[in-house]
Amino acid sequence: MALFPIMTGETSSGAPFVLSRLRRQDLPQIVEAFHNLELTTYLRGFGFSASEAEQAEWLEANLKGTPQQVMFGIYDAAETLIGSVALRDIDHRVGTAELGIALYDPAHWGQGYGPAATRLICQYGAFHLGLYNIMLKVFAFNERAIRAYRKVGFQEIGRRSGAVRLGQERFDEVYMELLTEGLDVSGLRGQLRQLAQNLSVQAEGY
Repeated sequence: MALFPIMTGETSSGAPFVLSRLRRQDLPQIVEAFHNLELTTYLRGFGFSASEAEQAEWLEANLKGTPQQVMFGIYDAAETLIGSVALRDIDHRVGTAELGIALYDPAHWGQGYGPAATRLICQYGAFHLGLYNIMLKVFAFNERAIRAYRKVGFQEIGRRSGAVRLGQERFDEVYMELLTEGLDVSGLRGQLRQLAQNLSVQAEGY
């Protein structure tokens, strides 16, 4: 299945990427990723590894959007799936949602894809969904992720002390939020203006 980009972006170093709906052909990469216990621990899996059947079921469920969730795959310039990002528990009446993101291949960690994809989906949420407040939860030991979220504009709003246990150690669960009123959504506006121009040119051609 061809890749149909929904939004385009680039990392701070200029590496391009797109957000697009997940595809069934992405299943092998997803299965491989969810055998990485470091990744699944960051995602609250705690020793979890998923079988192909389990991941196929997850993928099928997430191929279909719902009013309460929007999920996109993150694809690099070669159209290789490198992760996914989602807005969950969307409340359209009050304009709130919770963010979730995962970069599947550790080779892409620390390369700027996380902050860039996070910023892009938050802009999408603000511009297209009318979201005002986007929150997330992250483990206190995941300092790389916390730094990435701060780059986008998320601020810590509280902690649940000792809510995470690994071995004999306990860690805090950190709560962060972003108010979208400060986000620059001009890029998304520009995409719509370009679409209007394209449609106008096509109409003139007829």
